[in-house]
Amino acid sequence: MSKLLMIALPLLAFAANPPEWSRPFPPHRIAGHIYYVGTEDLGCYLITGKAGHILLNTGLEDSPAMIASSIEKLGFKLSDIKILLTNQAHFDHVAGLADMQKMTGAKVYATPPDAKLIESGGKADPSGFTNYKPTKVDRILNNGDIIRLGEIRLKTIHHFGHTPGSSSYETTVVENGKQLSFLMVNMGSVVMPLTSPGYPAIVTDFRATFAHQKTLHPDIWVATHGSQYNLKEKFRSKNFADAAGYQEAVVSFEKTFERQVKIELGQ
Repeated sequence: MSKLLMIALPLLAFAANPPEWSRPFPPHRIAGHIYYVGTEDLGCYLITGKAGHILLNTGLEDSPAMIASSIEKLGFKLSDIKILLTNQAHFDHVAGLADMQKMTGAKVYATPPDAKLIESGGKADPSGFTNYKPTKVDRILNNGDIIRLGEIRLKTIHHFGHTPGSSSYETTVVENGKQLSFLMVNMGSVVMPLTSPGYPAIVTDFRATFAHQKTLHPDIWVATHGSQYNLKEKFRSKNFADAAGYQEAVVSFEKTFERQVKIELGQ
């Protein structure tokens, strides 16, 4: 395989949407007050509380109706969603954001770099392959910011690299009387050239992200794509506890990234 082709492969992955990005998946409670409301592979998460709910990720442009149906099947009201978040501002996770914001009237929060992408409708994306309806961002999330909604507390963690502003969120859930750490992580997959002139800090950001992710030890973790955390298997077993699997996943993504560095940069 030529070096040029290997560089192009991540971009080619976006030439057509995989069918699992649109196929419905049973909505379900993961642990505590956190529920899955996404498709077969696009992870969308409802964090519920007495003062209202938070929705993390909104999928493709045609995903909001499916997400709304999943939320209602679980017994929750769309009108109770007060905050909309995203792990990253690529179209497969935010193309439904504008419509979901209209449906709920919720506030949109994002990291500084991803806010630019969201408000530009993807035009500011250095990858050049993502576009969607622009949405106004109501609050900028800096690293370490705590998102509060009633009793809900989510810690914002900048995990830049996949996009210039990709992020993860950390919280605590109570399951069977025990407090467990819960991480909604953006894994460091490489989907744009590491030589992108629009993102000169991409390699530095990726390495900082992997270094930090390896310091985290969540009892339960989920990701932007169900396939990244074995969604189907965990759903069947009804067991989402997977501390060891998280560390293995981070190391695996880091190795893939470093291989890409050698291919593109010869380092």
